[in-house]
Amino acid sequence: MAAAFARDSELPESELAGLLAGAQPSSEILRRLGTALGIPAADMFVIASLPVPDDLASAWPTKPWNVGTLVETAAGMPPAQIARLDELVRSLPVQARTTPPPPDTYPDGPGAVVSRLMTNRNIPPYDAKALYFVGGGPLVSYSTVGQLGTGKVTLTPRYVTAFARVLGYEPGDLVAITGVGPVPEDQPRHRSAAQIAALAWNARHLTSDQIRQVLESTRRIP
Repeated sequence: MAAAFARDSELPESELAGLLAGAQPSSEILRRLGTALGIPAADMFVIASLPVPDDLASAWPTKPWNVGTLVETAAGMPPAQIARLDELVRSLPVQARTTPPPPDTYPDGPGAVVSRLMTNRNIPPYDAKALYFVGGGPLVSYSTVGQLGTGKVTLTPRYVTAFARVLGYEPGDLVAITGVGPVPEDQPRHRSAAQIAALAWNARHLTSDQIRQVLESTRRIP
């Protein structure tokens, strides 16, 4: 299995063995692993607890508008409208950031991982509405969700599943990444969760002004 994965990821078996033994991965290796695993390269850096390179980083934090507002808006739309909203988002020019995002103060842990994955989509890590409406997460306050990253609030399987749906992961995969599970069998989900997660990823580089334009356009989308 290791040999097959090394071949698919174009990594020498010796380098893969080093990673499995706990060696620090290089930027190039993380990008290759992301392709092989089907995980965005930007997320691979988060999972590895490393800073996301400027060329991969989202626009976080944009003010006053961010992708979280788009997610909450899309949650109230039928699939056809979400598709047209996503088409508009993808038509806008990408604004690559030229400065690194501000550092966070999260201690390493599962709560920090999911919080950083949220900001990797320019979604506030305290966005309780997105977790509730899209992922079927607990009905809690923004401040409660915000404390998951610091570890002051315990990350539970229900939170993990909600984050997975907003982020575009299979819940079981995020359980494997965070070590917090199992996946709740009865947790509801938005019917367009995957579509909304894709919209969020496509919008992650937008500026506040671009997001405002997209939000204003929702009034004209039939």
